Amino acid sequence: MLRHPDPDWEDIKTFNAVMDAGTVRSAAQKLGVHHSTVSRRIESLERTLQVRLFDRRPEGYAPTQAGEELASIADEFGAELTTISRRIAGRDDMLPGKLTVTMAEPLAVGIFAPKLSEFCEAYPGLELDIRVTYEELDVARREADIAVRMNNNPPDTLVGKRFFPYHMSIYASPDYLKSHDLVNDPKSARWLGWGDDDEEYPEWTQSTEYARVPVWGAFDRPTVQIGAVQAGLGIAMLPCMMGDVAPGLVRATDRKPTPARDIWVLTHNDLRRTARVRAFMDFAESVIRANKPLLVGDLVANG
Repeated sequence: MLRHPDPDWEDIKTFNAVMDAGTVRSAAQKLGVHHSTVSRRIESLERTLQVRLFDRRPEGYAPTQAGEELASIADEFGAELTTISRRIAGRDDMLPGKLTVTMAEPLAVGIFAPKLSEFCEAYPGLELDIRVTYEELDVARREADIAVRMNNNPPDTLVGKRFFPYHMSIYASPDYLKSHDLVNDPKSARWLGWGDDDEEYPEWTQSTEYARVPVWGAFDRPTVQIGAVQAGLGIAMLPCMMGDVAPGLVRATDRKPTPARDIWVLTHNDLRRTARVRAFMDFAESVIRANKPLLVGDLVANG
């Protein structure tokens, strides 16, 4: 009988439900579908197997001899499929293994690094691979399993959760502020530049109170900027999560921190139910929420 084209497993499950319930409506109720769906699946299975499985009677569906034979085979097949599914789910629920997480430097250094030991203690068999980069590694191609992003427009191919935006402020060393009048003598001071922008007064400085302070140099990592500010090279626009806790730095403005980009924790839809991914995503959410005051600039640790 089963040498015909492979039947759909949903049709087999429906067949078993009708065998147990005796009527289409009872089987539909058991399966949580409309009774017409049950009838359609039974007809589909009969077409596939090229045999009549039930006699349709007013009191219900009575199995034919072919139906009785299929029932015994389907029971064995169903038990094997359940065992296989359980084994697969068991492997999925086993946490030991490698998990690759990508995130930008501010989050990695300022927020996650101090807490990773707690996660590793909770899941000792899980090996973390933290990729600190501003490049958006392709989660769909398994360049990473999870991405903790600072981005207002994440790819549609990823799923996860959006949190609040991180905030930024202006930082300097106390000695630099004492020796430079940023308002009345702005050209005596300098912003530390971020990248390849050659403008002396780029757009990102124009919404600050120091729009007339020129930009100098290029320092494309927050940790490098922090070191340069500590050394008295200039002032810098930094994420509060790093600037507020860096020794020797103070805020160089009385204005409230500025919202930047949203924080996301993302993975691919095919990975979101795996145990390792679920564990880290839950951990990431708890870390982000616990550090909200630092992320939005409400916690000033260095005065």
